[in-house]
Amino acid sequence: MNQLTPFERALLAQFETLVSTSETSLEASEATSKQLRTLSETVRKRLDLIERRQSEIERFQTQLLQSLSTQTKQTMSLVQQVNALLEEE
Repeated sequence: MNQLTPFERALLAQFETLVSTSETSLEASEATSKQLRTLSETVRKRLDLIERRQSEIERFQTQLLQSLSTQTKQTMSLVQQVNALLEEE
């Protein structure tokens, strides 16, 4: 190292600073990447849960509509029977 000129020492010092800064930046990038992966996994789980709940709601709505349709048919039939009885009188 004693054989280096002052210019070469200064240049070497700048490269060492650059290396140190790059390593720090890489560590920060890796930490950010890890946080983003964790966040992505959390969001994916929440979306899966929302999709499951939405499917359950849709199935329940379908059941309710079928029940309402059946009740409406029965009510209409009853009204027709009552009207028929009233016409006979």
